[in-house]
Amino acid sequence: MLSSSFFSISLLGLLSVVSLEVTVTAADKINIVPGKAFDRFITIWLENQDYAKTLVDEAMVDMARQGIQLERYYAQTHPSQPNYIAAVGGDYFGLDHDERVRIPQNVSTVVDLFDTRGISWAGYFEDIPSPGYMGDASDGKTGNDGWDYVRKHNPFVSYDSINKNGSRLLNLLSLADFKRALEQRAVPQFVFISPNMMNDGHNTTLDHATNWSRELMKLILLPEAFDEPTLVMLTFDESEAYNEPNHIGTLLLGSAIPPKLKNTKDATFYTHYSILSTIEYNWDLPNLGRYDVGANIFRWVGEATGYDVAARLRDPTNADTVKNSFSYPGFLNQDESKWLPIPVPNLNLVGSSGKSVAEAVVKNWQSAVDKHTPYDGSGKVQDGEENLPVYKPPGGNREGA
Repeated sequence: MLSSSFFSISLLGLLSVVSLEVTVTAADKINIVPGKAFDRFITIWLENQDYAKTLVDEAMVDMARQGIQLERYYAQTHPSQPNYIAAVGGDYFGLDHDERVRIPQNVSTVVDLFDTRGISWAGYFEDIPSPGYMGDASDGKTGNDGWDYVRKHNPFVSYDSINKNGSRLLNLLSLADFKRALEQRAVPQFVFISPNMMNDGHNTTLDHATNWSRELMKLILLPEAFDEPTLVMLTFDESEAYNEPNHIGTLLLGSAIPPKLKNTKDATFYTHYSILSTIEYNWDLPNLGRYDVGANIFRWVGEATGYDVAARLRDPTNADTVKNSFSYPGFLNQDESKWLPIPVPNLNLVGSSGKSVAEAVVKNWQSAVDKHTPYDGSGKVQDGEENLPVYKPPGGNREGA
């Protein structure tokens, strides 16, 4: 095990450990809902590196030997924050900056999907001052005069459906809490990990971030770490270059990966929305009615479970023009000329699991069901240049059929 000094634990951090004993080790938090291919999903996000650089990074190459390297995985836009927002909500709503945002309570997230089946979840953010902390940043004591924890790397706290719900806020914990949960064998079924601004590479270097990640992986990938098949995803929020199509390095690791697939590559087209689509399929969850529908699930998951990968895993029809470097118009766009209201989810969509839109989404948006929407379940890529979202009457799709 890493020493406790590896993690910065303040008095508030110790308080969050106390809360962990209540909110994470309780029986309802460690009840396992079986999935088709994995029973636990852990995603770890690093910062701002181009795919080509990650290909030759020594620690990434080393970790790739233990899993699957995704060769065509793309972030959604620049800068950082909208990618985090998109990964849990199925859209980034035109966001083109890293400033504090609030997303209204009628916009659902993956948390609402988890609630339909009682799947436990938590976000672990290194150096967050206290559970559910809603400030912009912590004080920067880790070095380089940079912030430690930053709100922009915590997607959950920007959604009012979470920040106005006390029990949900208490699931936003520190990385020290994750270490304790790991020791107690009480890690939730869905975990989102964001290191501090030093260890994610934002204020340091690629090799600093990947070496830090490799040390954490030594704990997570121990055979005795989990009884349940666990999928671990190491990715980056975005590429460094804006003149590239936001191509980023991503690895799939963990005990859920079949031995025959270790040290292999997957050339399927993915984006951050594939996280949502894969989770929905794996746990038979409903969908959000947004860009989660139509995103490819991870190929190995489909191949292991009878999913028709030949017919259903496909490139978007506009894949050759993908740029994903500039945000499309939306209600979070700072350019007033690009402001648009929050799009209505398409309540007719069927997701990767074969299930329809979540009841919580339907309840919030039923009165606007006939309004035009950009969500069509096609899996097409959307960006602020060549692939602007097209609003049209809501129709159905064939996903899950």
